[in-house]
Amino acid sequence: MKQLIICFLALVPIASMAQSKTTQKFHEEHEDAFTLFFYNNTLQMLNMDDNEEFNELIKDIDKMKFLRVDKKERDLTKVDFDDLVAQYHDDDFEDLMTMRQEGMNINVYIKEKGGVTTGLVLLMDDDESLSILDIKGVVPLNKLAKLASKVQDVQGM
Repeated sequence: MKQLIICFLALVPIASMAQSKTTQKFHEEHEDAFTLFFYNNTLQMLNMDDNEEFNELIKDIDKMKFLRVDKKERDLTKVDFDDLVAQYHDDDFEDLMTMRQEGMNINVYIKEKGGVTTGLVLLMDDDESLSILDIKGVVPLNKLAKLASKVQDVQGM
Protein backbone atom coordinates (compact mmCIF):
# COMPACT_ATOMS: atom_id res chain seq x y z
CA MET A 1 0.00 0.00 0.00
CA LYS A 2 2.86 2.38 0.81
CA GLN A 3 4.31 1.81 -2.66
CA LEU A 4 0.96 2.65 -4.23
CA ILE A 5 0.78 5.91 -2.30
CA ILE A 6 4.37 6.83 -3.15
CA CYS A 7 3.65 6.22 -6.86
CA PHE A 8 0.45 8.18 -6.55
CA LEU A 9 2.18 11.16 -4.97
CA ALA A 10 4.89 11.14 -7.62
CA LEU A 11 2.33 11.21 -10.42
CA VAL A 12 -0.04 13.86 -9.14
CA PRO A 13 0.69 17.32 -10.51
CA ILE A 14 0.71 19.41 -7.36
CA ALA A 15 0.49 22.78 -9.09
CA SER A 16 -2.90 22.03 -10.58
CA MET A 17 -4.62 21.42 -7.24
CA ALA A 18 -6.42 24.74 -6.92
CA GLN A 19 -8.64 24.66 -3.86
CA SER A 20 -10.00 27.46 -1.72
CA LYS A 21 -7.97 30.65 -1.49
CA THR A 22 -7.62 30.19 2.26
CA THR A 23 -6.25 26.66 1.95
CA GLN A 24 -3.84 27.78 -0.75
CA LYS A 25 -2.63 30.68 1.41
CA PHE A 26 -2.21 28.38 4.43
CA HIS A 27 -0.19 25.95 2.30
CA GLU A 28 2.06 28.75 1.02
CA GLU A 29 2.69 29.88 4.61
CA HIS A 30 3.45 26.28 5.66
CA GLU A 31 5.24 24.91 2.59
CA ASP A 32 6.73 21.95 4.44
CA ALA A 33 3.38 20.76 5.81
CA PHE A 34 2.54 17.11 5.29
CA THR A 35 0.43 17.26 2.13
CA LEU A 36 -1.65 14.79 0.15
CA PHE A 37 -3.57 15.45 -3.06
CA PHE A 38 -6.41 13.29 -4.32
CA TYR A 39 -8.48 13.29 -7.49
CA ASN A 40 -11.55 11.11 -7.91
CA ASN A 41 -9.68 8.47 -9.92
CA THR A 42 -6.88 8.29 -7.35
CA LEU A 43 -9.43 8.02 -4.53
CA GLN A 44 -10.83 5.01 -6.36
CA MET A 45 -7.34 3.46 -6.32
CA LEU A 46 -7.48 3.51 -2.51
CA ASN A 47 -10.54 1.28 -2.67
CA MET A 48 -8.66 -1.94 -3.30
CA ASP A 49 -11.44 -4.01 -1.72
CA ASP A 50 -13.98 -2.50 -4.16
CA ASN A 51 -16.09 -1.38 -1.19
CA GLU A 52 -19.43 -0.05 -2.46
CA GLU A 53 -19.85 2.22 0.57
CA PHE A 54 -16.50 3.88 -0.15
CA ASN A 55 -17.42 4.26 -3.84
CA GLU A 56 -20.64 5.99 -2.79
CA LEU A 57 -18.67 8.23 -0.45
CA ILE A 58 -16.27 9.50 -3.13
CA LYS A 59 -18.44 9.48 -6.26
CA ASP A 60 -19.10 13.26 -6.25
CA ILE A 61 -15.63 14.39 -5.14
CA ASP A 62 -13.63 16.10 -7.88
CA LYS A 63 -10.47 16.61 -5.85
CA MET A 64 -9.18 16.93 -2.31
CA LYS A 65 -6.18 18.49 -0.65
CA PHE A 66 -5.03 17.42 2.80
CA LEU A 67 -2.57 19.44 4.88
CA ARG A 68 -1.24 18.63 8.34
CA VAL A 69 1.01 20.79 10.49
CA ASP A 70 2.48 20.23 13.93
CA LYS A 71 1.06 22.93 16.18
CA LYS A 72 4.07 23.04 18.51
CA GLU A 73 6.59 23.34 15.66
CA ARG A 74 4.54 26.16 14.14
CA ASP A 75 3.59 27.74 17.45
CA LEU A 76 -0.06 27.69 16.36
CA THR A 77 -2.49 29.01 18.96
CA LYS A 78 -6.25 29.32 19.35
CA VAL A 79 -5.93 32.85 17.91
CA ASP A 80 -4.32 31.41 14.76
CA PHE A 81 -7.12 28.85 14.49
CA ASP A 82 -9.79 31.54 14.90
CA ASP A 83 -8.05 33.66 12.24
CA LEU A 84 -8.06 30.68 9.86
CA VAL A 85 -11.79 30.20 10.43
CA ALA A 86 -12.39 33.92 9.74
CA GLN A 87 -10.47 33.58 6.46
CA TYR A 88 -12.67 30.66 5.39
CA HIS A 89 -15.73 32.77 6.22
CA ASP A 90 -14.28 35.58 4.06
CA ASP A 91 -13.82 32.94 1.31
CA ASP A 92 -17.64 32.41 1.38
CA PHE A 93 -17.60 29.23 3.48
CA GLU A 94 -20.35 28.86 6.07
CA ASP A 95 -20.36 26.86 9.30
CA LEU A 96 -21.99 23.49 8.74
CA MET A 97 -21.26 21.39 11.82
CA THR A 98 -18.86 20.59 14.59
CA MET A 99 -18.10 17.08 15.77
CA ARG A 100 -15.63 15.25 17.96
CA GLN A 101 -14.02 11.98 16.95
CA GLU A 102 -11.25 10.08 18.73
CA GLY A 103 -9.99 13.14 20.65
CA MET A 104 -10.12 15.40 17.62
CA ASN A 105 -12.34 18.42 17.11
CA ILE A 106 -13.64 18.58 13.55
CA ASN A 107 -15.22 21.78 12.22
CA VAL A 108 -16.94 21.51 8.86
CA TYR A 109 -17.52 24.44 6.53
CA ILE A 110 -19.55 24.42 3.32
CA LYS A 111 -19.50 26.58 0.21
CA GLU A 112 -22.55 26.72 -2.00
CA LYS A 113 -23.39 28.46 -5.25
CA GLY A 114 -26.99 28.68 -6.35
CA GLY A 115 -28.03 26.14 -3.73
CA VAL A 116 -25.47 23.58 -4.97
CA THR A 117 -22.59 22.51 -2.76
CA THR A 118 -19.29 23.31 -4.46
CA GLY A 119 -16.89 22.61 -1.63
CA LEU A 120 -16.33 21.48 1.92
CA VAL A 121 -13.51 22.19 4.33
CA LEU A 122 -12.81 20.13 7.43
CA LEU A 123 -10.54 21.63 10.07
CA MET A 124 -9.31 18.81 12.29
CA ASP A 125 -7.70 20.02 15.48
CA ASP A 126 -6.19 18.01 18.31
CA ASP A 127 -3.53 18.66 20.95
CA GLU A 128 -0.64 18.03 18.55
CA SER A 129 -1.72 18.97 15.05
CA LEU A 130 -3.99 20.99 12.82
CA SER A 131 -5.19 19.32 9.64
CA ILE A 132 -7.17 20.75 6.75
CA LEU A 133 -9.15 18.62 4.33
CA ASP A 134 -10.31 20.83 1.44
CA ILE A 135 -12.82 19.05 -0.80
CA LYS A 136 -14.02 20.25 -4.17
CA GLY A 137 -17.28 18.45 -4.77
CA VAL A 138 -19.85 16.87 -2.50
CA VAL A 139 -19.69 14.33 0.31
CA PRO A 140 -22.84 12.96 1.98
CA LEU A 141 -22.95 14.83 5.28
CA ASN A 142 -23.53 11.69 7.32
CA LYS A 143 -20.27 10.27 5.90
CA LEU A 144 -17.90 13.17 6.69
CA ALA A 145 -16.42 11.53 9.79
CA LYS A 146 -15.77 8.33 7.83
CA LEU A 147 -13.97 10.27 5.08
CA ALA A 148 -11.86 12.18 7.62
CA SER A 149 -10.95 8.89 9.27
CA LYS A 150 -9.97 7.31 5.92
CA VAL A 151 -7.68 10.24 5.07
CA GLN A 152 -6.12 10.07 8.54
CA ASP A 153 -5.50 6.33 7.96
CA VAL A 154 -3.71 7.04 4.67
CA GLN A 155 -1.64 9.74 6.34
CA GLY A 156 -0.53 7.33 9.08
CA MET A 157 1.03 4.86 6.63
